[in-house]
Formats: sequence, structure tokens, C-alpha cells
Amino acid sequence: MIGASPGDVLSIQEMLRGCGREIELIHCERFEDGLALASGGAVEVVLLDLDLPENQATTCLDRLRRTAPEVPIIVLTAEGDDRAALRAMQHGAQDYLARERIDAELLCRSIRYALGRTRAELALRHSEAMYRRLVENLNEGVLAVDEAGVITFANPRMGEILGYPAGRLIGLPISIFFDTTDGAGSGTRNPFCRQTIQRHEFELDLLASDGRRVHVLVVTSPVTDAAGAFGGCLAGVLDITDRKEAELALRRSEQKYRLVVESLSEGIWVVDQDACTSFVNPRMAEMLGYAPEEMTGRPFHSFIPPSCSATIQDRLTRRRDGIREQYECEFIRKEGDRITALLIASPFMDDSGEFRGSIAGVMDITERKRAEEEIRIRSEQLMVLNRIISVSATSLSLAEHLEESLEKTVELMGFHVGIVYMLDADRKRALLQYQRGVPPSCMPRNRVVKIHHWPFNFIFVAGQPRYIERHPDLNSIEAGILRELDVSALACIPLIAEAVVVGAVYAGSRTKESFSREERTLLETIGKEIGSGILKGMLHKRLEAANREANLYLDIMTHDIRNTENVSGLYAGLLIEMLEGEAALYARKIESSVRRSKEILGNVSTIRRIHHESPDLSPVDLDVVVKEEVAAFPDVAIEVEGMSRQVWADDLLPEVFTNLIRNAVKLGGPGIEIAIRVEDYDGESVLVSVEDTGPGIPDPLKGSILHLFERGWIEGCGDGLGLFIVRTLVERYGGTLRVEDRVEGRPDLGAAFRFTLREVLSSGRDEDGDGCPVEEEFE
Repeated sequence: MIGASPGDVLSIQEMLRGCGREIELIHCERFEDGLALASGGAVEVVLLDLDLPENQATTCLDRLRRTAPEVPIIVLTAEGDDRAALRAMQHGAQDYLARERIDAELLCRSIRYALGRTRAELALRHSEAMYRRLVENLNEGVLAVDEAGVITFANPRMGEILGYPAGRLIGLPISIFFDTTDGAGSGTRNPFCRQTIQRHEFELDLLASDGRRVHVLVVTSPVTDAAGAFGGCLAGVLDITDRKEAELALRRSEQKYRLVVESLSEGIWVVDQDACTSFVNPRMAEMLGYAPEEMTGRPFHSFIPPSCSATIQDRLTRRRDGIREQYECEFIRKEGDRITALLIASPFMDDSGEFRGSIAGVMDITERKRAEEEIRIRSEQLMVLNRIISVSATSLSLAEHLEESLEKTVELMGFHVGIVYMLDADRKRALLQYQRGVPPSCMPRNRVVKIHHWPFNFIFVAGQPRYIERHPDLNSIEAGILRELDVSALACIPLIAEAVVVGAVYAGSRTKESFSREERTLLETIGKEIGSGILKGMLHKRLEAANREANLYLDIMTHDIRNTENVSGLYAGLLIEMLEGEAALYARKIESSVRRSKEILGNVSTIRRIHHESPDLSPVDLDVVVKEEVAAFPDVAIEVEGMSRQVWADDLLPEVFTNLIRNAVKLGGPGIEIAIRVEDYDGESVLVSVEDTGPGIPDPLKGSILHLFERGWIEGCGDGLGLFIVRTLVERYGGTLRVEDRVEGRPDLGAAFRFTLREVLSSGRDEDGDGCPVEEEFE
């Protein structure tokens, strides 16, 4: 601190103790003492008291800046002396403080800021010096040209390119170095004067001082002022004369490879007249797992399987005849695996027309071929499944269904052995019904299977498919099964009807060592279809036994529809995997329609239960029911309030909330908000409200949408069953249902479904001797 009174020094010292750092304050009353101390390098900040005449204060400040240019200066002025503060800032002070208004926080912040700004200024000066040295030592010429095309700066390398000292270039028009034979020196065509905000790159011939032509690559960047006005450009100039000459020589030497570029697919392969590799590009070498130099000189035949050699030789002969063709070829990679490639091969002739070899563009189509093979396999699977479904649909009896299904499975999937077992009435044994290809010697031992013995319990009891495949770790029992049936792989698929195992189908192969994932999926699907056929036969028997009772008709219809839905869902799933774009969108719409059909069947089943089962009401925890149903819609914002109640209902109560939530989501979309609230109603019942922020229900429809087959009030939405189920169940539980606006008088702000449920009362009111409500009203 230079100057200042002892009182000010003590005050400053006290303030500095609150800066959070250990700070040493050195006070120098005489300016000369402070100047000597600051110049010694031990001082980081100078506090200069400007209680001096104007000229003297300016002189002291200037001397201090010259002596210690890297030390920040903060001046202390009298309050209101803005002129002194301004002069100090103009002469290099970092900040100023009024003595009368200074405090610890202000002083510490000013010191921190002064140090920060000084460091930034030093870094900037160092950076400027570094970049200047960099520009002066670049191997690339650097020019600055103003808007008139006059050189304002040139680095030493630029002088070397033009054969002049860099200093002599300053002030000269850049156009005097242009080769005037191509008109580049005219003012309108001067590329350095293009008034554009874009970076520009071009090549140009410049004339050096000795008259030689220098071909340069120039990259210009515009220089603009604060208002965005063009003020010239900064240009990097690279002498590429040698490179241009080398490029011309290279183009002449590489003339024979032009046809390679024209035939380019992915890889490029050139063979000479003896079918030896003379050139491959990196992509071609990468396809086969080699480095290019590893392939050069090797015969083309060394990269193909021996079985293809004769065919490839014929194709190489075609090249000698001048024939260009496209064909597929299999190659052996360095690692031993194979790829399939598409070749576009052309003969290569020299200038005299003599055959010199062949050139081929090569494209790896292995993945495409694999996809085509997968599609072929899927198509075959669909064909097999369709034939099995056809058998199931047209069979007139269970025996015919089992026999034809087994025959089609063995025939269409290429198996050698097939067996169908059915469980006996006691469900302790599985009896052989039909077989194909089973060795006669093992027939007596395989006519009856004890299903509780391992591994048959896995199939007939647990209902899980079992695949027995020959491998070193195979246990002796399963190895014996394969040996008896004379197969190397055996698939055992359970037949399930109405969630109960009724039999199994065995399919064995003498050539396969294992079953692929696709084959397993298809076999299990066939098992489900055969099981469905068995179920259909069982249902037909029940139908006959019940003298064509209407309820069984509905069972069969529901089963067949579900069966069709399962098949449709399978087809849709396969199509979604196989298709892309708009076609895949249509397949997803089919899948969505199948799901909707399942919902309709679910509603039909619920209605059947309502009409055919007497209500067996018991206390139900409303909180548990609502939370479980809300959890089924994780993507919907649902608010729940006041659920801690018990009401009289049965296991169909969740259907009320499922249908109301699903109905709101369908009409309002995924962004809808739903609130479910429960409150007291009349002392015996609770009032449940399910409110949504959807499109609402117009007043004329509020009284009709709860009736059977009344569709949604928005075009194309609803089937009329969901809300009918809600009304029917609420009435089943002795309650009432009404449809209202979420906000009274504003149908456009959403709908509210409000219904009552009878509450379980601890006092026993409205309950009979068993604790259940009187059920006369439900009869």
C-alpha cells in the first residue's frame, strides 16, 4: 500500500483479515519506496492512494505501470472524485475504490478481480506472442489483404514463395502477382476481394520475382468489422507446385486402373491373364480377412472352394472372349469361414486390344443371402403350420385329427419317426395312438408310457416340451430312448387342452443332431394346434352329450375365435419381423385388431359369468382392487383418493374399474389424466367417482351409452360391451350408476362415471345372519 494515513492502513488490514486468505500488507508512505518494492517481484497487488495533485498522480501511476507492468494496481480516491478515478483507469489501473465507502467485502472482491484480469491480460499477451511466432515460422504462407486487394501483412514463408522479403510485400496489390494470361488479375475476378462471409478455397498460379509460375492452394477467410462490414480477408497460401506435377505423373501411370473405378461395387479385384491376383483394394482384402499385400500374386482359385473351380475357370475363359457378366460366387476367408459375393466382372484389354486380365467389382451379399434363406424357412414353416391348421379344421373325428396331424408333421418337416400318445382316464399312463417309422422291435416297449417316471413326467405332468439330442453328456435313460427309436434327435411336445395335458406328439430324426430355434418354435406351435384340435373334439363331444346345449355352442365359438386369434397373432408377429416400412405398419394394425378382438371375447366371457353365476357377495377391500387395476395401466396418470373401504362384491369387481379406465384411455389417448375418488354417500353406501380429462360425453348420449351394443360417442371407438358390463355389475352389487360431466355444465372438459357400492358396516345394518346383504333384489 503506497501512501495513505496510518489510520487507513489499520482499517485496510482489518478488512483484509476477512478475505478468507492469509494476506500480508506492506505499507510504504513514500512513493519511491513503494515503487522499489513493487519492481522487486515480491508484491502481487498495489493499493495506490491518489491523494495527490492531478499531474503528480498521473506521473506516479505511469511510472508504476512501467516499472511493474505485471502487478495490478487498485487506486483509492476520495468519494465523488470521479475524474481522478477515470484518469487512473485510463492510465492502467485495474480498479478504483472510494475511501469513504470501502468495506471488507468490496476490497476483497476488487483484489480478486484485479488479480484475475491481470492474469488474463498476461495470458492474452503470451498467446499473441506465441501465435505471432507460429505464423512467422509456418511452412505455409499467410497474407492479410484489405477490401481493395492491398497486402497488409505477409509472413516470411509468403515472401519465400514469391521471392521477396516479407516486408516489401506490405502495401503492394496482390493482383500484381497474378498470371495475367488467365485474367485472374482483373478487379472483378480477384478471388481475394470476394465480399462474402463464407470461407473460400481455390487454386491459383502466382508469378514469383524470378518469373517462374508457382501453383498455390489458397484458403481465405473474410475479415469483418463490428458492424459486419467486409474489410478484407486473411489467406493461407500453400505452394503445391510439386504436388500438382506429381498428380499429373500419377494420372498417367494409373490409366490402366480407370476401368476399376468404373466397375466399382465395393471390393475391387484385378487378375492377370493367368488368373493371378495383381491388385485388390483394401475393402476387398477386408472382406476376406487379408491385408492387400497377402493377396497379391496368389491365384484367384486359391480363394474359392474346390467344388467351384471348374465353374470359375469357365467364367475366366469368358473374359478372354471379351464377355462382361454378373454372377454370384462363394469365397473362403482367411479364418476358414465363407462369404457369398456378387461379382461384376469385365475383361481388361491394353491399348492394342490384347487381353491382359480381368477386373471385378465385388459386393458381399452374405447377409442378404442369409435373410433370403430365413424368409424361405419362415415361408416353409408357415406352409407347414397352415397344413396342420387345415387338418385341424377339416377333421371329422379325434382319431382322424391325430392321425393326419402326425402324418403331415413327419412328412412336411422331414422327420423319420413320429408317435402320438394320449393319456388314459386315470391319467397314469400314456397310450400310443398312432406312429410313423417306429422300428417294429421296440413297439412292445413303447405302446404304454408310465407318465410319472422320469423323463416322461416332464412332458405329461409338467406340460413342458423336451428335446433329447445326442451329445457326450446325455444320460443313459434318454440315450436309451434314442437308441430304441433309432434316431439321433427326438422332440417330445405335450398336447394341452383346457390347460390340461391330454397327450404328446414325438418327432424324431435320424440325420439331425439337434433342433434349431425355429424348428422348436414350429413344433411347439404345431403341438398347440393339435391340442386345440383335441380340445375342439372334446367340446364337440360335450356338445353332443348335452343335447346341443346353447352354452357349449358358445364355448366352441369362443375357442375357435381364440384359436383363430392365436394363429392370426402368430402370422402378424411373423409379418412384423419380416416386413419394413408401410407394410410393417399394416401388420401392426392387424396385431392391434387381434388384441381388440381378445378384449371383446373377454367382455363376452364376463357377461356370460354375470348371467350364469349367482352373485356370491362377500367383503372386498376396495383399496386393493383399485391399486391392482391402476398398476395394470403404468403409462396412464391416475390419481387415487379415499380407498380404505370394504364393500360387498365378488371377484368381478375389478372389471368395473378395468373397463372404465380402458374406456377413458381409448377415447382420451395416452396423455389423459384420470382420478378415482371414494366418499361417503348415505351412511350405508360409498360413492365412487372415476373422472377423466378426455373429450367428454354430450348430454344427449349420457342416458344411452350404458346400454348393450351402444357404441362410443366418438366415431369408430368402443364396442358397447364395456360400459354395459360396468352398469350390470354395479346393479348386481345393489348400486346405481350415472354419467355426468367432470366439471358441471362443461362436457368438453371430461366425463365422470359415479356409482354407489354397499359398504361393509361394523354395526351389521342391512346384513343377514351370515353377515352378507339380503339378496332378494338379485334374484
